[in-house]
Amino acid sequence: MIFVFTKTGRVFLAVSVLMYLASLTSQSGLLLFLISILAGCYLVNFGWAWRNVRQVELQTPDSVHISEGQRAAQPWRLTNGSRHWAGLIQVESPDGVLGSVAALAPLGAVSFLPDLVYWKRGVYSYTRISLGSIYPFGFIKAVRLMKLPGEVVVYPAVYHAQPPRAAGYDVMVGGKFKGNRRTMSGSIFAGVRPMQAGDPLKQIHWKSSAKGQGLMVKTFEEELSGRVSFIMDCGQAGDAKILDDCVRATGSLIFAALDEGHHVEWIDLKQLHLRLIPPFADGHEILDELARIEEARGCLQESALRQAVEKVSNKSAVQFVLTDFNAAAREVTLQLKSQNRAVTLYLPETCEAVEDLGGVPVFTYSECGLVERV
Repeated sequence: MIFVFTKTGRVFLAVSVLMYLASLTSQSGLLLFLISILAGCYLVNFGWAWRNVRQVELQTPDSVHISEGQRAAQPWRLTNGSRHWAGLIQVESPDGVLGSVAALAPLGAVSFLPDLVYWKRGVYSYTRISLGSIYPFGFIKAVRLMKLPGEVVVYPAVYHAQPPRAAGYDVMVGGKFKGNRRTMSGSIFAGVRPMQAGDPLKQIHWKSSAKGQGLMVKTFEEELSGRVSFIMDCGQAGDAKILDDCVRATGSLIFAALDEGHHVEWIDLKQLHLRLIPPFADGHEILDELARIEEARGCLQESALRQAVEKVSNKSAVQFVLTDFNAAAREVTLQLKSQNRAVTLYLPETCEAVEDLGGVPVFTYSECGLVERV
């Protein structure tokens, strides 16, 4: 338990000291009487605030997932375990005030939604939550530190982005790219043809077969899905804002690729752990991992880049989303280009212009968008 003087408490404490000094010079008993009243108020405030904080319990949701710029939508609950009124309760975290309750009935409970807006992605643990009370006079604040289980996971705010280039197209039902052939399954009907040996019976188009020209089977447009690999730098620039912008750009590009029906691979240069994401995935796990990315300077090295390239599919288009561009990144980019791999660079808008890379497209990202660099 921690006790601190509030701003109001410090003001009245200073007034009390001044009145005491004045009483010494004037020998006025009235001033001493006023000082004793104030001292009694401080004692009452100390006792009630201590009781409130000791007997009020806080219940929080196990895990909350929101996006940057949002408030938590799940309610928190305060419960008064005593037979006395509790009041002026405040729930705080190092990031700001979460909620306040003016009065809490004996053995009562109240739910509230946290007021704090989370502007920055990351994981905010409940282990640093504190419960405070200044009841009833606001002179002294009793604070109880609470190590609660659970966390608030703040996802990066993704935005609309142009779908990245893909390569290594494979047949997949639901793919948004059309091939030149006809297949026996798909979502876009292309016509009928005579049945051949090995064709499944469920593909028979009975309406056409009834015309007396033999059994006919349905055919569909060939649907293709590409492959896109994202290699992300975790903070070579040493700037937290650029890293956050890089994470937003990575998330936005991943979702743009998934919406196009591509197979996505994602790897960061710190952990070098490859994540495989199927087309049209909902993205919950992606955003959760992006929220937990921490700064790691010095990860943009040639050895790490080559390991990342070796782990991704050799048929995929490679997208480098970097916080800086150095000699190692240039060397690996030119090598991939010489191997006729589809390569694209995404760099922060503050990055200096890069020299010609043999036609490799270069985009710059900011807090809320991507722009192709000419």
